[in-house]
Amino acid sequence: MCRGWRDQVEDGGGGGVAVPEVLTQPRERWVCWVPIRYVVVVLGLLGCMLDYLMRFGLSVAIIAMTNSTRPASQNFTPDHACPAAINGSDSYPVGAGDFAWTVKEQGIILGTFFWGYFFTKTIGGRISELMGARETMAVSIMVSGVLCLLTPTMAAIHPLALATLRFAMGIMQGPAFPSLYCVLARWAPPEKLATMTTIAFSGMSLGSVIAMGSSQWVVNHLGWQWVFWGAGILGLLWTPFWIYFVRNSPCSHPLMSRHEQELLAPNLAIKPKRNVPWSRLLRCWRFYPAILAEFASSWVANQTTNQGPSFLKAQVGFSMEEVSFVLTVGQTCCWVTAFTFGLLSDWLVQGIHLTKVNARRVIHLIAMVMVVVGLGSVVLAGCHKWVVSAMMMVTMMGSSATLSSFTLTPMDIAPNYAGTLSGMLGIGNIGGFLAPIIAAEIVTQTGGWEASMLVCSAVYFLAGVLFLVTVTAEVQEWNDYEELPDSDDVE
Repeated sequence: MCRGWRDQVEDGGGGGVAVPEVLTQPRERWVCWVPIRYVVVVLGLLGCMLDYLMRFGLSVAIIAMTNSTRPASQNFTPDHACPAAINGSDSYPVGAGDFAWTVKEQGIILGTFFWGYFFTKTIGGRISELMGARETMAVSIMVSGVLCLLTPTMAAIHPLALATLRFAMGIMQGPAFPSLYCVLARWAPPEKLATMTTIAFSGMSLGSVIAMGSSQWVVNHLGWQWVFWGAGILGLLWTPFWIYFVRNSPCSHPLMSRHEQELLAPNLAIKPKRNVPWSRLLRCWRFYPAILAEFASSWVANQTTNQGPSFLKAQVGFSMEEVSFVLTVGQTCCWVTAFTFGLLSDWLVQGIHLTKVNARRVIHLIAMVMVVVGLGSVVLAGCHKWVVSAMMMVTMMGSSATLSSFTLTPMDIAPNYAGTLSGMLGIGNIGGFLAPIIAAEIVTQTGGWEASMLVCSAVYFLAGVLFLVTVTAEVQEWNDYEELPDSDDVE
């Protein structure tokens, strides 16, 4: 498609931008009536949704799969529990399923996914840059769909067979999100980067909503196997649409209009490089606060989504139906507010004329206020159930703002290495592993969840302050590594 480049084409201000020579030629072929970049971002949203649907379906289905589903930790009632929790008769359901797995076996099955995921997410960005971001995402979702279809079979063989499959699924899904960053870095117009990124990655919240809201219905009406078969089939159906409509380079798309090619022409300078200037990258100290912000964000996500049900049930006295309602509504709000923060970020740059770095600061400051105040208010609310639930939702919505703050750092400072850097952000996911361990220790030692919530709030506040002070949106010189005079830093 891109057969050559004209030297310069005058823009309205006397400057010049390089555009493909093909843009000046008569077009004698059909083009898509919907801008292709919109199709790409919607397919990205659906890909994120399916990723989460395949990832978390087991968390709901395992209740119906087993006949012993009450974790020992759920029998614990904090010393400072509310009267509704102490006197409540609502209990966690005990399944009458096909498998007599122990609590330890269930923990292994549920946990092995994240070990595989952590490993490949860290290196997934580099994989996508070398193999092609479009191809990496397609393989990730497609193979995950196949593994999802095989889940009932592996469960029938042995719990360790299922755990092995989940570990393999984690390995396959790790590169998906870093590769999507690479795609969006080239398909999002610079002035719409935050909006398109938040729309695409809001699919995570949408996937969580569907997993929590529909899985129980599927189990009751179709059987627990269809939680996996349905998600697997959808993953396989999504793949050919992604392959057909998405290209690694916008200018190579056969259905793109001339106007859209001109709009995305500045992004054609973004070219993933085969060599990484590791010494320069690792010396870029301003990137490390973004990793710490990801660490704190993972901690909050675990505290609200994973540990939240135990807190609401054991500490405050919510019924399981109320817990499900709070989390489902909270994730739905996250999905909606993710769009809002993305639009706000781009509006601050275009309408208010803030610099990009100050727009990132404003959005992250809003997130800090919502998360820190939300967690603090949860503690102060005590046994006022619906105040607690409202503040939990505020905290979850604040977390969604991060899609328009530190998660854009890789595309801001080094778009040619957006995949590599977004994978390195995954190091911060360690917070998701440490949070439940530390929370359990704090709850055990103090007899309540209050200190755990306050520690989570403090971690987020300190990491946020560090990010606000050090954040940059300037493209680093090593982004054009191959054009640097010295080339000592090779892989």
